[in-house]
Amino acid sequence: MRHWFDNLPALMRAAIFAIAAAVIAACFSITVRIATTDIHPFQAVFFRFFFGLLLIAPMVLRSGFASLRTLKLPLLGLRAALSVAEMCFWFLALVWLPLATATTLNFTVPLFGTLLAALILKEKIRAHRWLAVLVGFIGVALVIRPGAVPLDPAWLLPIAAAMCMAMIGITMKMLVRTESATTIIFYLMLFTTPVSLIPALFVWQMPGWQPVLLMALAAAMMNVMQYCNVRAMQLADYSFFVGFSYLRLPVIALLAFILFGEIPDIWLLPGGALIIGAALYVVHRERKSHTTAPKTSP
Repeated sequence: MRHWFDNLPALMRAAIFAIAAAVIAACFSITVRIATTDIHPFQAVFFRFFFGLLLIAPMVLRSGFASLRTLKLPLLGLRAALSVAEMCFWFLALVWLPLATATTLNFTVPLFGTLLAALILKEKIRAHRWLAVLVGFIGVALVIRPGAVPLDPAWLLPIAAAMCMAMIGITMKMLVRTESATTIIFYLMLFTTPVSLIPALFVWQMPGWQPVLLMALAAAMMNVMQYCNVRAMQLADYSFFVGFSYLRLPVIALLAFILFGEIPDIWLLPGGALIIGAALYVVHRERKSHTTAPKTSP
């Protein structure tokens, strides 16, 4: 089976990894929703990283500590800090919002990526990409409908998580050029476990065995998803990979309906279509601008 998979074209292998990551991400969110009925989301964040560290340790021992040598500890540390913030925002969103709504608002990651590229990296963003960002945020407005329904501060949580994820995406593209998937995931778990313990201590309560086991399962899912994401990005462009990530919306909507009886709001359809369409267009234009950019001589 391994030999057959390795002989597949790179794009097909990337697609398989990306689809697997999307399905696992949906199952991860469902598992967290169930676990956080018994423990605070901040405790769930800590258990996610703690068990993730325990699960990645055998892979490190098998490959040897020499494989962990890196010159990018500061970048790995920044990625870890962003991951803790993103996970705290996301777990709170999973508790306080319908799962399909939280997932849709979280798809604003590429839109925030464009804003960050302009504000932080000083990239020149052309009018069509700004128009796509505007369309995407119109989709956000359709989902939350300010003025038509009471404003809920919880809507800001998946958007804040998306902002963190956009910054994580920038660091990931720099890391995957030189670091292995095992190295990236190990340092992520090593740094995030003690950092995530800090907010968890403020709300700590003795957990039962069920939420702890569920978070151990969630940690295993997340480690596998992280590995699939890294492998997909190593095999194909980000613009190819990102399209598959939107598969988690129908998967999570179906699971939320079956398990929790959640019926998506009708405004989620046009709003989600605008968000996803704008995000895909931003990624497409970014890829096109990179491929057509003139190369400078060394």
